Parts: sequence; C-alpha cells; structure tokens
Amino acid sequence: MVNSLDHFMWAFSDLDAAVATFERLSGVRPGTGGVHPGRGTRNALASLGPAIYLEVIAPDPAQPLEGTPGATLRDLKQPGIHAIVAVSRDLASVQKAYAAAGIPADLQDGGRKTPEGGFIRWKILIPKPNGFGAFAPLFIDWLDSVHPAKTSTPGCTLARFEAGHPDSEAVGGLWRGIGLDIPLHRADRPHFIAELVTPRGPLRLTS
Repeated sequence: MVNSLDHFMWAFSDLDAAVATFERLSGVRPGTGGVHPGRGTRNALASLGPAIYLEVIAPDPAQPLEGTPGATLRDLKQPGIHAIVAVSRDLASVQKAYAAAGIPADLQDGGRKTPEGGFIRWKILIPKPNGFGAFAPLFIDWLDSVHPAKTSTPGCTLARFEAGHPDSEAVGGLWRGIGLDIPLHRADRPHFIAELVTPRGPLRLTS
C-alpha cells in the first residue's frame, strides 16, 4: 500500500486575502472552488501538476462556524500549510491501518458544487483527534469525479514537498503503516514545506 500526497491546505482566516497573497507571491490567482456545507469552509484551487493541487481554504462567512472545521481557521494570523490530504483507492485498508495504530478514523461521503454548476463527489477518511495532529492526515478517494488538479487554475508546479518532526521515528512508523510516501526528517518543530515553481520564480510555503 503506497499512498501519495493529493493536495495540501494553505489556510487563513479570510479567503479573499489568502488568494490575493498567493497571487502576489506566485503570479497565479487560484480559481474559485466552492463551499463545504456543514463544514464552515470555502476554498480556491490552483493546480500544481497532473494529480496534485493547492487548496486555499478559509472560513465561509455564510455558514455557522461553531463546531465546524471552519472555526479552527478564523483566528489564523497569517496563511500557512494547515493540513495535508493523501489519496487512496482503498480507504478501508487505510482505516484499518489507522485502527492498528490506535487512531479511529471516520469514513464519510463528501461533495460540492463547482463554479460551472456541476458536482464533484468523494469519500474521505478523517482521523479522530490524536497525538499526531496534522501528521495523521486525511485520505481521499475521488471516485468517478475528475481530479481537481485537472480543472484548477494552472501555472504553478510542485517541485518538492517534505515534512519535519521532532519524533520522526514515531511519525515515520505511522506513515509506513498507512502507506504514506512523503519525505520526512527529524526537526526541532513539526512543519511542512512545499517548494513551488511559479511564474515569479521559486516559492516556498510553510506551516
């Protein structure tokens, strides 16, 4: 079981401000994605390659935020990598691997309308709160939907994505169990780094 990075969430308290910041840094303006009903968030997307993309995500002011993922974003002081999402065609096996590591994970259906009036759907595996935090990533299966990397704003590519953690042995053990293939090294603090090639030159995004 080998599972790769599908996309990462670059989060902020205000979507329009985050989109404008990314455009200023990269020369590419992420296109409107949509809203996530019941989750309190909305997003904008930029393709980073044939099967990977950047999700700019923020609270949706049109939704109630209490008790939703959107509530965790509203106090962010600056944009940063907030979470990573891996892709798998066998979410049940990943769910079992998480359970073996002592991490319950819920398998849920998801979907949203597209700006063009269509609809994309997916299944997503969401780990319960645990000691690994963002290093126990979500997993997604796009089912029969066209992958967002193929429909999102082009112009940037991902050159490298890596992670660092003080307890890289424990995180590495978890990642081997769930089949996650992302470079990981020991570091003084937990972090993610994405290195992009953009029309304005190399760009490094961090958590």
